[in-house]
Amino acid sequence: MNDIITFGNVKITNSTFGQDCRAYDGSEIMNSKLGDKVSIGNDTNIINCNIHNNIAINRRCYVNNTEFGDFSYCGINCVINFTKIGKFCSIARNVDIGGFNHDYTVVSTMPEFRFEQLFNNNTRTSSRVKNEYCNIGNDVWIAAGVHILHNVTIGDGAVIGAGAVVTKDVEPYTIIAGLPAKPMKKRFEQKYIDDLLDIQWWNWPTDTIKQNIDLIIHTKMNGETIKKLKEIASNLKR
Repeated sequence: MNDIITFGNVKITNSTFGQDCRAYDGSEIMNSKLGDKVSIGNDTNIINCNIHNNIAINRRCYVNNTEFGDFSYCGINCVINFTKIGKFCSIARNVDIGGFNHDYTVVSTMPEFRFEQLFNNNTRTSSRVKNEYCNIGNDVWIAAGVHILHNVTIGDGAVIGAGAVVTKDVEPYTIIAGLPAKPMKKRFEQKYIDDLLDIQWWNWPTDTIKQNIDLIIHTKMNGETIKKLKEIASNLKR
């Protein structure tokens, strides 16, 4: 069932949609599953993806073999390959995630998959698809112009500063920046981080999040804030 509103010339191949999806002129959606309330911007390619609910992928993006968790979004001109993205992630413009390295220790830096395409009638082969996904946690903010290499894990609540090149895993609730990126500081005291990782507010029912939106996005982190979050989490377990 295709419950999608298209604007202009949109190419759809072997894909399914939830309710109230939209795709804009020049976009292409291939071999993908889109949930409810997904918006695909102009000239964006979605290939072999699982896009969950309430997702916005803006103009001129290329997203391949990637999973987007609920309520996440990305800005214009993003390239995302072989990546699993959690819920409530904010990805700014001009971000590149999941690019593969080239082996510069051998005779040629040309990747194996390209040689196989050249000598096998332009057929894609299994060597291009590797078990080396990027894993982006929940509530992660990736600022403009960031590059994240393949097989990197970004922990929940992390912040990646603009223009950073991320080559190593990032611990939860850590702010990193630079080229190559290095840890700057933790967002909160470790005891609060441990509590947040246990509370996992991003997995609460949508109605609960709506009812407590002011607490989540407007309240500074302190002991009283954690106490309120814990009370909500405890009530949900009853």
